[in-house]
Amino acid sequence: MGATIVATETHREEVLNVLLAQLLHERGIASAPEQILQTTARQRRMPDVIVTFHGLRTVVEGKVDDHPGAAKEVRANAAQRVEEGVSHLAVALLYPKELRKTPFKDLKRGLEVAPLRIAVFSESGDTGWVEGNLEHLSQLLRRTYEQLVEEDVVARAVEVLSQAVEGFARAVLPEPGSVERAAQALGMAGETTGDATPKRRRRRG
Repeated sequence: MGATIVATETHREEVLNVLLAQLLHERGIASAPEQILQTTARQRRMPDVIVTFHGLRTVVEGKVDDHPGAAKEVRANAAQRVEEGVSHLAVALLYPKELRKTPFKDLKRGLEVAPLRIAVFSESGDTGWVEGNLEHLSQLLRRTYEQLVEEDVVARAVEVLSQAVEGFARAVLPEPGSVERAAQALGMAGETTGDATPKRRRRRG
């Protein structure tokens, strides 16, 4: 009798991306996927997966790390999503090649614990490649989100302060006698003249 040939299951990257989106949702890391898009010849520029993280549109670009140029390609795709305004955050993700041949019934669990290569992109820059599992991805997203919030708060505070200073300058400085009024407010009435030159006190004879 001839030898029995056992078919080996090989998973496409799209399958891994969909399972990843489901895991992100189940763990409360991101909301249910808005779109699961398969990259075709006509849709080469479309993201792999789009989810929502703390109200921010987040793209996940995932590839299996089993061919040359995968890391460079997935980084470029993720960076482009943020640069073009497609998303606020973008995740470049490299799956270990072993996941391609993991039996489908074990694939979801395997993806939960698998060592991933991750880079998170935002308007502030990117984290660079780091290695970790799904929990580490969650931590990276949270840190990037907190950084964006902090930078936004600081930027708004600077803008408000700048507007206040400019408003004060427009309202006070062009007006005649503004120096005297400022002096009075500071309890220095009589110490200045209209031209801001200090008066000399006459000595009593």
